[in-house]
Amino acid sequence: MKTFLRFAMAFVLLFTLSDNAFASQPMHPKGYVTDFTGLKENYNIGDRVKLTVTTQTGGELTNAVFRVASVGGDSINDAITSVQTTYRKSNATYTTTGYLTLSSEGVYFVQYQAKLKLKDGEITIKETATIEILNPNKITMTATPGSVHVKKGTEVPILITYSSKYTPKFTYSTKVTELYTTRSSKGNRKVILFSADQAGEYKLTIEAKNKYDAVTDTVKIIVE
Repeated sequence: MKTFLRFAMAFVLLFTLSDNAFASQPMHPKGYVTDFTGLKENYNIGDRVKLTVTTQTGGELTNAVFRVASVGGDSINDAITSVQTTYRKSNATYTTTGYLTLSSEGVYFVQYQAKLKLKDGEITIKETATIEILNPNKITMTATPGSVHVKKGTEVPILITYSSKYTPKFTYSTKVTELYTTRSSKGNRKVILFSADQAGEYKLTIEAKNKYDAVTDTVKIIVE
C-alpha cells in the first residue's frame, strides 16, 4: 500500500507542474535522439549531482532547461544551477549540463526540456530521469520472523538484517542470546536466540542505535 501511495503522489505531483510536465515523449522518427548520461540510481544527502543530457540532431536546439520535483525531498530549495548548453558540430550533438545539490532524502524526478527547430517545424523535447537520495547516517533494520508459535523450552532463532554506516548498538526488551554477526557490502546480519519456559505471549523489541539514528522492530512470540 505504501508503494502505491508513493507512486500515486509522484504521478499527481508531476502533472501539477505544467500541462504535460514530465511526460516522456517518444523518440522522433527522424529528428533527434536525447538521453540523460552518467546518472546513478542512488545518491547520498549532500552529494552534488551533475546532470548531463545529450541530444543528437540535425536541427537547432534552444531554450534547454531542467525542472525538478520530488516525493519526500525538498525540490523547492534544491534548485538546479549552472545550466549551460554546448554544441559539437563534428557529431551534431548538443550537451546540456547542470548541477543539483540535494539536502534531503526522497525520490527526485528531473525533467529536461528544450525546443527543437526542424525543417518541418518546431517540437518540444522532454526527457525524465528518476534518482533516489538516501541518508547515509540512517539505520535500516528488519527482524525475521515477525511472529511465531512455539512450544515451551523451544529456542527461536531470529534473523536481524540491517545496514548502517556506523556500527549500531543492539539492545533487547527481554533476554536473548546473540549467536553471531556477519558484515558485508551486501548487508549485515545478526542471529539471536530466544526461549521461554513459561507459556504466554511475548513481545521482543529490538533496538539498533548509533550516534545519528535509532530504529526498533518487534517480534511477537506465542509460547504454548
